Amino acid sequence: MVRHPREIACVLLACCIALPACGGGGKKSPKQPIVKDDGKKPPPPPETEEDREKKREAAARQIVPEGSNCLPATLKSSSAPRLDLAAVEGDAVVCAVDAERDRLLGPVACWKVDVLASGLTYQKAAPLPGRGFAVKVDDRCARGYCLPKDAKGDAKIAHMVWSPDGAKVAVNFGDELHVYDAASKAHERSFTIRGEKGVTGDPVALTWVGDSIFVEASDGGASTPVWLFKAADGAPGGAIESIGKPAKPLSTHGGSLVVLDKNRIAISEQGFSAVTTYEVDSGKRSKLVRKLPKSPCKQEETDAYWTDALDKVGAKCKEHMEKNFQHLIGADGVAGKKNLLVLLRAPRIGELAVMDVKTLAETRAIKLPWCDSGAEGPEEKEKASK
Repeated sequence: MVRHPREIACVLLACCIALPACGGGGKKSPKQPIVKDDGKKPPPPPETEEDREKKREAAARQIVPEGSNCLPATLKSSSAPRLDLAAVEGDAVVCAVDAERDRLLGPVACWKVDVLASGLTYQKAAPLPGRGFAVKVDDRCARGYCLPKDAKGDAKIAHMVWSPDGAKVAVNFGDELHVYDAASKAHERSFTIRGEKGVTGDPVALTWVGDSIFVEASDGGASTPVWLFKAADGAPGGAIESIGKPAKPLSTHGGSLVVLDKNRIAISEQGFSAVTTYEVDSGKRSKLVRKLPKSPCKQEETDAYWTDALDKVGAKCKEHMEKNFQHLIGADGVAGKKNLLVLLRAPRIGELAVMDVKTLAETRAIKLPWCDSGAEGPEEKEKASK
């Protein structure tokens, strides 16, 4: 049967419109996956170090409001950040450093001290050169300084310290010290703190002076020796020992480790009863002894006080010991040409004592300003300065 030309045109037109039905070679659209809504929210993205830093910053501002040119009353509580002292480019600088185990915020605020006028000028929180602090470990990292993949370590808390020039960072993870470039956070080297001439207790603090890193380690009792390691290669120098015989490791229990200057540390014992200085470059030691007031304590009571056996200390003896030593237990300080500037502890928190560099006698007290309302904003800086 012969079709009319008009009929043929209609058939071809229909085939062009519905090409697949006419056997055309066009590509088929892929099937879209069917998404089922089960009502569950997608998991949140993993927390980053930047997220953690924002949380720490917010928590720090709850303790010390930004711009406060005075010490908030919150620093007087038992769980408050401790105050540390350092000399930074010729200025005395005090920082509040949080060591509460469930927070471990590190530095929360700093102030430059006007020693003559007993004034404070707020500064942004930053690590003090050579002074360490404890931090939480997140994903095998301490504030972004991470363990190498092949390194062992499951510590939940690490201790870290910046070098005096701020170029390097040392972090104690468990039994090892790791050194990093501060700016890039690149891992450079690591070494053990154990072994011959190494640490025997549990590390509690790091200090970096000159070319040496000092590790304070508690034996779990009434002794906290200080161990030395060279930062360049981890060579151990053993514990810093007392002068005289028999020599024994000096302990910061009941005392403190003090960074005097760029080349010297000091270990104070029993509330600044005695102070042994140590020169980092030469290893030379010197000893200072403070003249103490007459004591009503028996020798066994005095020994019991310094070994924390307070139930063996009588009331009269305890009152005497607290009056003459408590404010110096854990005290921090820096050296001047003729004096020591010492940051005191409770019950004289917020005070600086000027001590004679030879006799350790207190010659002057400097009381730092406390905030009447707990905080002072930037707009009150001029008033506080006056």
